Amino acid sequence: MSLSQRQFIITRSRCVYGSISSSHNLKSKIFQKLSTSIIPVFLVASCWMSTMPSKISVVNALSTTNSNGGRTVAECLLHRVRRNDRAGEAAKSALPFVVGNKSMGLCLDQSVKALSQYPSVFDISSKAITLIDPSGESKISTGDDDEHNTLLVSERSKVVEDVLVSLREQDIVPALRGWRDEPFAVRESFASSPELIVERAAAVLFGVPAYGVFVNGYTCEGDHPASATVMNNKPTHVWIGTRASTKATWPSRKDSLAAGGLAAGMQAKQAMMNECQEEAGIPHDILQQNLKAVSAISYTGFNEDMWGLKRDVLFCFDLQLPIDFIPAPVDGEMDSFEKIPIQDLIDMLCESVKEDDSNNQWKPNVGVVLIDFLVRHGILDVDDPSFLELVDSLRGAKCA
Repeated sequence: MSLSQRQFIITRSRCVYGSISSSHNLKSKIFQKLSTSIIPVFLVASCWMSTMPSKISVVNALSTTNSNGGRTVAECLLHRVRRNDRAGEAAKSALPFVVGNKSMGLCLDQSVKALSQYPSVFDISSKAITLIDPSGESKISTGDDDEHNTLLVSERSKVVEDVLVSLREQDIVPALRGWRDEPFAVRESFASSPELIVERAAAVLFGVPAYGVFVNGYTCEGDHPASATVMNNKPTHVWIGTRASTKATWPSRKDSLAAGGLAAGMQAKQAMMNECQEEAGIPHDILQQNLKAVSAISYTGFNEDMWGLKRDVLFCFDLQLPIDFIPAPVDGEMDSFEKIPIQDLIDMLCESVKEDDSNNQWKPNVGVVLIDFLVRHGILDVDDPSFLELVDSLRGAKCA
């Protein structure tokens, strides 16, 4: 074949591929275009083979329907995402929690009623519940007066801590039974300075944004070395954990390999490394080499007892693990770990969730983290009618 003929073939193939602007099935449309053009047979075959699932691909996940009531896979997964992100309507009628003239949270009726016992601390009206500053100074300085700002936050935090200790002693706020002695920063966004520091278990009482870190631990177990081709780096198995039966929230449910909330002053990457070592015994050298920050999800849900709002932003990490590595519980947060094939994971996530969440084997937000993982790694079918809606739903609240 002459040089001019090869140049024509390459140009022609680019034109054919570029002409596909809209299609019900992108892969089949590309193949039809290629096969009806004048491109040599070997080039058509090469393009077709690149679209075929590998031997270790999830065949059922790429099909149109799922055994769960005839719904598509993406439709089933979308149902799970929405069951977690289901407090939007309640949030609309919640009372803003104001600190320093800034709306920091959203309080449901039960929370407002509990906090109304302390009129010297909270000014409650039909429009907002406002923290009364002890010093009368309601604004954090925007200048360099760090000492002033620190003192103001400290004064606020001490007054609110006294309220929370009192409520805990009365045992009228279920979330406070899970007291952790862990400082939680109340702030407008992750990068903002704290306006208030509270006990982490009380975050849902005030409906303030909370931040966490979750890792997707996975392996690639194809027939060839993982370094052979890009295709062999596709995940085939995922490590999941079972929460300890003694956990204050969602005991004995399925969870990520490692996860945790971000305490005040902690950065996401270091927090994730700490959780991986403390919860699953993952060596530092594996984390240093393979841990990657990849995504974030957000939602507005209810906490387990429906007393408060979970307005969460979760930093998502991926961690490819050696095939022969076996994580082990270290700090008692997890009872056990298991490695499951991707298809089994999809089947588990496609199970319907009841309105009261009673039949959910997963901690609710974990399913969303894993669905984001499936989307990012190209495991789900882009031609599924619910695919775009699913992708959009993964960040159902402000992600900041």
